[in-house]
Amino acid sequence: MMQVNLDPKTAYQILDRYQVVDVREPEEWQEGVLPGALRLPLSKLSSLAAQYLKRDQPVLLYCRSGNRSQEARETLRKLGYPRVAHLEGGLKAWREAGIPCTSP
Repeated sequence: MMQVNLDPKTAYQILDRYQVVDVREPEEWQEGVLPGALRLPLSKLSSLAAQYLKRDQPVLLYCRSGNRSQEARETLRKLGYPRVAHLEGGLKAWREAGIPCTSP
């Protein structure tokens, strides 16, 4: 079971290796999203994961500050996803690192 915490700069360098998932709620998406991110709110993650995520590929989760993505990591672990990483500090830390976001 791989559970990794990635800092923003490391995550940015290896983003293309992950299924990137934004677990924030829809009203938060206007703040920007990570490039290529799927938008699966934590409140719906359990019901949507199998439809959108492949179990054989690593997943990188993020939210605004890192709390919900840690909860989401536990949810995916229980659903049988073995390789789940979490963005330390969330979108807030990503922006503070000066890394660009995309518009929703």
